[in-house]
Amino acid sequence: MKKMILFLLGLIPFVLGFLMNSWLMQNQNSILPFKLIGIIFLVFWVLVGFITCKFEKTPLKSAVIINLPAFLILLFIMYQEIILGQYWFNIFGMATQFYYLPLLNISSSLVGIFLSLTPWATQIWSASLIAFLLMFASYYLGCYLKKRLSK
Repeated sequence: MKKMILFLLGLIPFVLGFLMNSWLMQNQNSILPFKLIGIIFLVFWVLVGFITCKFEKTPLKSAVIINLPAFLILLFIMYQEIILGQYWFNIFGMATQFYYLPLLNISSSLVGIFLSLTPWATQIWSASLIAFLLMFASYYLGCYLKKRLSK
């Protein structure tokens, strides 16, 4: 049951991404504070890690389970961009783009740092990869903090 809870918590970025997209479509003349949303989301993910890391025997196993949806979405994004050369024209193609939307501003900024070193860094999948790594690291940080404070 706890594994299922972790997996379902890993779907939270879908909800946030869909909400952000919906708000943007209805308020096209306004701008969301994307960096602030990304920072708040990462802090939230640390908090989720702090609370839920005890659901599994090891912090790594807990981090893998909760970030499994993020990893699957990353694979779908890479498949669509690298193999197909385009996104699917259905809800699945849109959903893969919405998942990392809360972190896309931060991760694309980090990709910009490496742009001169990596010509492939202009792709969305590279920003999604950085977003995945940020999510994994922030969740694991929450587990680490929980372990340090409980000693």
